[in-house]
Amino acid sequence: MIDLIDKKFMVTGASSGIGRATSVLLSKLGAKIVACGRNEQRLDETLAQCEGSDHIKLAFDVRDIASYKNIFGQATADGRKLDGLVYCAGIATPTPLRVMSEETIREVLDVNLISFMMMVATYAKKPFNNGGSIVAISSINAHYPHKCMSAYAASKLALEGAAKTLSLELADKNIRVNCVIAGPVQTEMVQAVLPTSAEQIIRHALLGVLEPEDVADSIVFLLSDASRRITGRAMYVDGGYLGQ
Repeated sequence: MIDLIDKKFMVTGASSGIGRATSVLLSKLGAKIVACGRNEQRLDETLAQCEGSDHIKLAFDVRDIASYKNIFGQATADGRKLDGLVYCAGIATPTPLRVMSEETIREVLDVNLISFMMMVATYAKKPFNNGGSIVAISSINAHYPHKCMSAYAASKLALEGAAKTLSLELADKNIRVNCVIAGPVQTEMVQAVLPTSAEQIIRHALLGVLEPEDVADSIVFLLSDASRRITGRAMYVDGGYLGQ
């Protein structure tokens, strides 16, 4: 059902975790990858795991919105437009209210929401896309929040709302926009923010803690023509997470 041969996808946050797993899986299904992240060495490690050739590596910070036109220009300089965008870039900084600052909140919103919306706006410009599918990564934390994660939860709820509304705007361009709501995943970022009593959190996932590949499977489905009638939706990939 899923054939991605001759398709081309940009993946942000491709240097680790879900972004890396998604890049590798897409390459195994025949797609060309534009791997994006801040760390060039780690992007090289991702591409070393990918199958096929002619993949592209672009090292930049998603907060550098002024660079987007140039970045997308480089991504399509070979004459092949993009068939989809996966927004895996994100930050999760546990911050108690007593030490929260405007700067902290803005940093989370800049990466998790504002950069996503501006990247979608750039992707949607005619020179860069073949229509296609956009998938953003949300978090179960937005629906079953934990202490000290208010800015993160707010940014992910806003991300989901933005994706749903953007799907209305972009349908006439043949661009679909969906979210994947990921449960606890064995990634460096999640392990860094889980409290010492991590077992109390992850035990709510009936099917266990996810691996990045579990989330990548659903992302690839949403990128493919197998989901061509799905847009404006949020898909839970959470191991049956039941909350608190």
